Amino acid sequence: MPLFYPNLFLTTQFRNARSNSFSSILSAANNLVVLLRFLDSRGIDLEQRITNKTFFEVNELDDLRDFTQRKFFSKTVANSVSSMFSMDELEESIGFVESPTQYMRLTTIAEYVWWISHHLLSRPSATESKQIDRIRAHIKSRRPSRKGRNNVEDRSLDDVQLEALFEIIRVGSEFNPFTPEVQRRNRLVILLLYHLGIRGGELLNIKIEDIDFSKHQLKIVRRADEIDDPRINEPNAKTLERILPISETLIKELHDYVTKDRRKVPNANRNGFLFITYKAGPSVGQPLSKSGYNKLMRVVKAVSPQLFFLTGHKLRHTWNRKFSELMDDMDNPPSEAKQEQIRSYLMGWKPSSGSATHYNKRFRQEQANKAALALQKSSGTRLPKDLRNDE
Repeated sequence: MPLFYPNLFLTTQFRNARSNSFSSILSAANNLVVLLRFLDSRGIDLEQRITNKTFFEVNELDDLRDFTQRKFFSKTVANSVSSMFSMDELEESIGFVESPTQYMRLTTIAEYVWWISHHLLSRPSATESKQIDRIRAHIKSRRPSRKGRNNVEDRSLDDVQLEALFEIIRVGSEFNPFTPEVQRRNRLVILLLYHLGIRGGELLNIKIEDIDFSKHQLKIVRRADEIDDPRINEPNAKTLERILPISETLIKELHDYVTKDRRKVPNANRNGFLFITYKAGPSVGQPLSKSGYNKLMRVVKAVSPQLFFLTGHKLRHTWNRKFSELMDDMDNPPSEAKQEQIRSYLMGWKPSSGSATHYNKRFRQEQANKAALALQKSSGTRLPKDLRNDE
């Protein structure tokens, strides 16, 4: 039988209340597994602790923090129960997770402890409510700093890398690593990611009906638990629904792909998803899977050393860089607040998320760095003799 309270928490707090995507719910479930491993290894009955109103000691919270830093062994679903690792083996040190992973683990654990405490105590007194809130705060206070989340490192592709990418995906190019029948499809995958800045999940979720060829528009739709989607690991739109404009050239490529390429694939008419599988076999004509999408990216980046770090998400960062440059080059650019509104809409972010502000700050720092270097190279800036490169 599934564990009752963890699954109830995921269903009511993540699936129903927030309409989180499958990947978000899976991530939260993995975080709860870490808590359950900790409780089991330490002999702690959380439900009994809550009922007795004893909760956690300070040293146990510190122990929990250290436990969430660990990188655990994992086993595939195909393995039998008898071959699973013991708890001692699971706790063996095989390294540590990155700070963002530990941050999310402790965040989920803090919310779960708070939720199950209120659930089991039903109507806690004012004192008990304060105690529950204090435990949640103590757990969250042990999370690592999130400094790395908003760093100004440029994760976009530069113009040289983009030139190499566009030559590789050009239909008929000698550098194109794909067979002729899938070159147009794969080119469109890259072009949509680059020109629209959409996420991979949004791309795989596009249906032909979402494209308005007459108005040159594409609608990004959230389709959680889509009945007609045969993919086990269903991709979802993580961001808000929105309508994006498409250039005349790109809409023509989409139209040619749908009317000339896609229709020739067996079973293509059995689903409405834009990108489908071409490989012969039982999956031919089915929607392109996440693994197929990731394989496409791996093949492209293997062609050129310049694209070694290529991912679909880097093209989203590239879109944001190009957007900043466009705004900066305008004679009368919109105000910064208006730019954030425009960027947030096109990216599918909530206006209050702060993501647009992050990109604006990054671009301002890049411009400041360029100005500072230009100032240092100007004739008015003299370096001490011992720092000059003069002969």
